[in-house]
Amino acid sequence: MYWRRNVGQIDTRMAQCELSFSVLPTKVTVKESMRLIYAFFVLITIPTTALACPGSVEPGFDRMIKDSTVIVRGQVLHESGDSQWNSQGWRQHFSDVLIERTYKGVAPSVTRVSWKDYVGCPRARLEKDDYGLFFLRGNGSEFVLADEQYGKLAVSHWQDGSQGLDPFVAIGRDLKRAIQNDSGRQLIEDVLLLGSMRRTIGTAELHALLPAKDEVLESAVHLALIKLHDYSELEAAGRLVETVPDSRSFVLPAQEAASLRTRIGSEIMRIEEPGQLSVLQRFTLSSNYWLRQNAAYALRHLHDFSNVRYLIRLIDDPSEQTRIQAMRGLQELIRPGIEGDGWVPGTPLNGRNVTEEEVIGRWRTWWQAEGESRYGK
Repeated sequence: MYWRRNVGQIDTRMAQCELSFSVLPTKVTVKESMRLIYAFFVLITIPTTALACPGSVEPGFDRMIKDSTVIVRGQVLHESGDSQWNSQGWRQHFSDVLIERTYKGVAPSVTRVSWKDYVGCPRARLEKDDYGLFFLRGNGSEFVLADEQYGKLAVSHWQDGSQGLDPFVAIGRDLKRAIQNDSGRQLIEDVLLLGSMRRTIGTAELHALLPAKDEVLESAVHLALIKLHDYSELEAAGRLVETVPDSRSFVLPAQEAASLRTRIGSEIMRIEEPGQLSVLQRFTLSSNYWLRQNAAYALRHLHDFSNVRYLIRLIDDPSEQTRIQAMRGLQELIRPGIEGDGWVPGTPLNGRNVTEEEVIGRWRTWWQAEGESRYGK
């Protein structure tokens, strides 16, 4: 996966620690060194060091390609650097990379890259014999990583080899060739990395992997398809999300499939394709709260009146987040009343902020009085 040796080099005491994520209450515990620690959120907190480690969930290919003066594929020949941490909590390193292929710009056949590692904050590492893609930016006589977290991406040796292509297209073709030829763990990594490209591209290589006997691979493929805006298997992806436990607390690698399925739910939330309305509406009827919650968010932002009868059902949902999304979605669609106030908890009405219980009561009254006759069919 994306971090390969980046995370694998965290010392053993950190590899055993539990990562807590702010924003959504998903918990991931790493029991052994893995190539990717799943980070769902922007801020990662490592309790043992109390050090904030800002980062992103996955590589941003568009941004990294734009910010790079040179993009290459190659292998690290040699690495050297500081043995002691400085007062700012980082160490300076230098790595010589033997260039196998250039996607953008011009670089020496052996390119020196300057990089840093930080106390308690996993970042890209360029260690001897590491092979991958390198997104670099010129810095005087040296190069630095265009992105400290994902500026080096461990990839398969398989590549398409086409020349003269846009870097995004060329990298995508390489990943597809790897998917056609790799197996096991490397194949899963190929699939996840292709999904991170987040553009509408051909997905035949992913569809060829379904059905998959390996539940981790199956989950990775469905996650990648949604990220690439291919919703042809959305119903099947929803069935996978329905297996996500309420706790959403996972131990990796044993529960990797469940962790990936949680991420599928998060991607469903981001769907903005009106053609998927009927599927998303059915998802709100699921017995699984994570699927309902993310479908409610998607429906809210699709602004279609056919959603009203589904959102009104969710104002009594056991999940507070689902209830809030439903009430906000209804308020944004219907805009009831003269001012539209008092239809979401915490908003003002008659000189005070209304409670959730009061808001639910108002929506029930509205539905019975006029909503059902207008939107109930």
